[in-house]
Amino acid sequence: MEQTEQSPDTPSAPYDLGDPGAPAPFPTLLIALFDDSGSMTGRGGNDPLANRYSEARRAFEVVARRSVRRERGAVLHFDTPCSGDVLPVPLHGHVRQVRRGLSCPRDARGSSVLEPSLRRAVAMAQGYPKHATTLLVLSDFLLLDPEPGEVLSELAGFPGDVHAVVLGDHVPKGVLDSGVVVATVTEESPPGSVAHAVFAGLTLHRVGVAAASTERP
Repeated sequence: MEQTEQSPDTPSAPYDLGDPGAPAPFPTLLIALFDDSGSMTGRGGNDPLANRYSEARRAFEVVARRSVRRERGAVLHFDTPCSGDVLPVPLHGHVRQVRRGLSCPRDARGSSVLEPSLRRAVAMAQGYPKHATTLLVLSDFLLLDPEPGEVLSELAGFPGDVHAVVLGDHVPKGVLDSGVVVATVTEESPPGSVAHAVFAGLTLHRVGVAAASTERP
């Protein structure tokens, strides 16, 4: 029987993510894909709460404490290949390795092009055919791909579940395929909104999950 992660508690946060439940009875893989373009990281950029990475770390750590080795996590960036990319590793015992990818890479070039990292995510998923894979894209979706419509169609056709964390309110309804689970984070969103969206992706296949409310008290 696989043992759950017994890492120390993560630092306290001003929000509660809830109970991550128990591991799925089958292998899973969560690929977190980050946009580090100028429209995201620049002054007045579209990371409305300016905490996307710290909140993502919080979500990974909460789930990792109750993880088993068949649950894997990976991190990619629009600027792939870069120093912030983390290949799939078990969350059990390896969350620190995942954490190394959860910050803006020192060699980030600020790409707004999704296609190269999306294709790498597809190849990554195909490399783990026995895993139920979830792709979680955190971006403002102000894409500069030559054919953004085609790329978004490729995103919808990803071999697994697709969650989009839309940072900012610049994406009209209907741009993302109806099969994509969308969470929008704006300046009006409460602290923890990104963490809750990442938590939802990480716990998609887990059993007995009881997510906390994202409403302001």
